[in-house]
Amino acid sequence: MTTDRKTEASLWHRLLETRLTRRSALGGAAAAAAAVSLPLTISSAEAVSNNGGPSTVDPQKVTPRATPPFRAIGVTTADAVTLPAGYRAQVLAPWGEVFTEGGREIGFNHDYVGFFPIDLLQGGTSSTEALLTINHEYVNPMFVGGDTKNRTPAQIRAEMEAVGVSVVRVKKEGREWRIVPDARNRRIDALTEIELTGPARGSAAVRGATMVKGTVGNCSGGQTPWGTLLTCEENVDGYAKAWEGSGYDPMHQGWVTEIDPFTPGWTPKKRTAMGRFRHENVAVTVARDGRVVGYMGDDMQDACVYKFVSRGKYDPANRAANLNLLAEGDLYVANFGNGSWVLLDYDKNKKLQDAKGADGKPLFASQADVLADARASALAVGGTPVDRPEDIEIHPRTGEVYVALTNNSKHGNFFGQIVKFRENGDDWTATKFLWEVFAVGGPQSGFASPDNLVFDPYGNLWMVTDNSDLSTNPIKAFHGNNAMFFMPTEGPNAGKAYRFAVGPVDAEMTGPVWSPDGKTLFLAIQHPGEDSESLDKLRSNFGARAGSNVPRPTLVAIEGFPGWRA
Repeated sequence: MTTDRKTEASLWHRLLETRLTRRSALGGAAAAAAAVSLPLTISSAEAVSNNGGPSTVDPQKVTPRATPPFRAIGVTTADAVTLPAGYRAQVLAPWGEVFTEGGREIGFNHDYVGFFPIDLLQGGTSSTEALLTINHEYVNPMFVGGDTKNRTPAQIRAEMEAVGVSVVRVKKEGREWRIVPDARNRRIDALTEIELTGPARGSAAVRGATMVKGTVGNCSGGQTPWGTLLTCEENVDGYAKAWEGSGYDPMHQGWVTEIDPFTPGWTPKKRTAMGRFRHENVAVTVARDGRVVGYMGDDMQDACVYKFVSRGKYDPANRAANLNLLAEGDLYVANFGNGSWVLLDYDKNKKLQDAKGADGKPLFASQADVLADARASALAVGGTPVDRPEDIEIHPRTGEVYVALTNNSKHGNFFGQIVKFRENGDDWTATKFLWEVFAVGGPQSGFASPDNLVFDPYGNLWMVTDNSDLSTNPIKAFHGNNAMFFMPTEGPNAGKAYRFAVGPVDAEMTGPVWSPDGKTLFLAIQHPGEDSESLDKLRSNFGARAGSNVPRPTLVAIEGFPGWRA
């Protein structure tokens, strides 16, 4: 790390120690210009609401809430999904449930959930029938009958089949959601054939590959305006040893993979132009000039925030052309020290050409090399290392970009924070931005370790937490189990956290997504009972089958919301 990089890192952590006011963060003439432009007029509202999914609400015609639409609940360590009075959760699509004609089962450890209305390609926004896409991040071998020290080929194959993505058709009948038969119900797993696109395709950086096996480490994701899933590959390196002998190659993972849930015959694509790192999610929107923009975080300590801008432009009338939009584009890394986006382009950025490793040898020889190790590229050009950038989402009313920074024990940040920034001129393709702290975790705010984010159609922020090993973590004293919070984004309570839901023992609640009418919230329950010593000493039984006490990751559909009114 150079002196300049040390200075920037020090500045970043020092600024986060004190909550900045909007006035101090957005200072001078730039602040005045930003204030005049509020609220942002968004021509394609559906592209930036509900994690990129559709909404039946025009965000410019609703008023954000100053208080939550529920009575906040307290801290609990119960082995259940705990909700306020008047709300209920239905278990849906648990691990192991058969849902395809060929007998495939729902995968393990649900994460991101995408809601694709069944009539989306016809211009519809059904809130009662959809294709859901469910990410499956990793497996807990103990619960699938495995031995982490002596994996057999059969166990390795079972694990490879349990990760990836499930595409599941669901329908609401009366008060209940259920899985319904559909030829589009399917699994994309660690054995599925996937095509590489973009600059790294066929390069030495990916061992010359153009087609690779599988998608793994599927954490969060995003939805495109043309109705595809972007599933993000996060923690991918550890599988090389766990799946030794399977042909697994970590250089073929760590990308953003695009999947068309409506077309089983469409080969999934790994979009190498979007870079290789520990992808948490992609927040997708369409800029005023028609280019597609995706915001991404690299989920590890002292890693960076990125932005991808497509070369081509979105055409609402040409889905076939849109399916190729993410193959080419420019990747940028955020420098929070001066509020700029730095281009990661080998031919245009001399710092990348001159970058050398500890051995004195060049780090990169081509754009493929730059993208295949985007983290090293980002640090080489002055990207600011931050505190585990997990989910990033775009405010449907203002166009501001919110970033969940989960925590960073390296710098004594155990509680995390949420920051937000506004692009210069309210242009998502801009190369300058202004940022501020939105909320800080800790006993004073009642939450710690913000993870996934989602906006409701009013422009209110909902956030779930990622506190690991709460059985021994001192955070448990004020936080209890991992929880979901409602957070107003405007008015006197902006940034205040109201506890809406609490998950089972050891579980994270992940992948929140709304039905377009805002009446159903889908929420994944990941790794309940993960810290159990053995099957004889289980800490959780959440989601267990009848006659079994083994906990199961699952999806829950939460009802009781009044819906949204203009």
